[in-house]
Amino acid sequence: MRRGVEKLLEFPVAAWAWEIAKMERAVSEVQQGENTVEWLANKIKAFMDTGGPQVGAAPQFLPVRRHRRGKATQGRREAISSALDEIARQGEDVVHFRRTVLNDQLLQFEEVEGWIQEHRSKEEHRNALIVRLNRDSKLHRQNGWQLDPPLSAMGPEQIEGLAPVDALAYAKKDSKVAEYVPIGRDGAHRATWRLSNSLARTFRWQEAQATMFLLTDITPLLTEAVHLDPPPMITLPYGGFRPLSCLTRVTLTIDPMMTPREVSQEYGRVRAKLLGRKPRAQSERHLQLAVFAIKHPALDKAAMCEWAQAFPNWKHRRVSLFARDARVARDRLLHESAVDHWKLREKLGISAKVNTIPEGS
Repeated sequence: MRRGVEKLLEFPVAAWAWEIAKMERAVSEVQQGENTVEWLANKIKAFMDTGGPQVGAAPQFLPVRRHRRGKATQGRREAISSALDEIARQGEDVVHFRRTVLNDQLLQFEEVEGWIQEHRSKEEHRNALIVRLNRDSKLHRQNGWQLDPPLSAMGPEQIEGLAPVDALAYAKKDSKVAEYVPIGRDGAHRATWRLSNSLARTFRWQEAQATMFLLTDITPLLTEAVHLDPPPMITLPYGGFRPLSCLTRVTLTIDPMMTPREVSQEYGRVRAKLLGRKPRAQSERHLQLAVFAIKHPALDKAAMCEWAQAFPNWKHRRVSLFARDARVARDRLLHESAVDHWKLREKLGISAKVNTIPEGS
């Protein structure tokens, strides 16, 4: 089944994304005929899209430096990074986490992955349920959460299904991208995920940076991030399960202190890496033909005659050539992209370490 998903997506499925799909019963739903492989592929793609791909997405940290008299002060970005690090370090939530979860013993950078793997076996609750509550239900906290009426009074029809599985982001030495591991609903992983996400939102850190700060006290370096929003996959009315590449978007996160010229230069640099070659714009004729092809997927003789009536200056004489030109125009408009979102990692030197899953898992 994994190979079928990878064939549809046209890129390998990361181990953590496949594991999340299994934890959420998505794989078993397809195995039991409750859903389709296309649905599973879309779900797995959504998991992987949340983690990238990003240009320059490798988590960055300030190197440990010895402060010497007479040396020039740090740049603006480094100074802000150090200041935010100190504010976070003094926060009550961080102090409490390090005292209760780490026993006031910070980890070394290279120890983090081992610590994460060790605590995976200590999770008691791997999943949670989403339950619909009646309008008159009341939830209050007294010696833990209590529900009135209690859960035991609810019927199975009020259970919507499993809650989404969360993934903890972290960094590995010399890795070009963030690593992810699915987590359960309790234990050290859940506490780390909850606080690292809060820190990432507050200080504009990457989630992996926040995790590494929390566990090792290393200083996250603020980055001018470029995020690629990959296109959605969709089953098309004219056949096939393909990406809508026309919906590819790039988000550039910058410091407002940058000048317009600096922003323009930065985007120009990124665009040159993303596209590689200058894209060729479609003519008005081919744009109209692309839209027409979507409205008339049969692309038969009747469709050719209707096209000739609507656009007499662009009429075709042979159905085969008309259908070919229409399909090419449609695919260029909607499905073809100068950006290969997953090969882009290799192109920019930030390829993900994609783990393979043993067949049958």
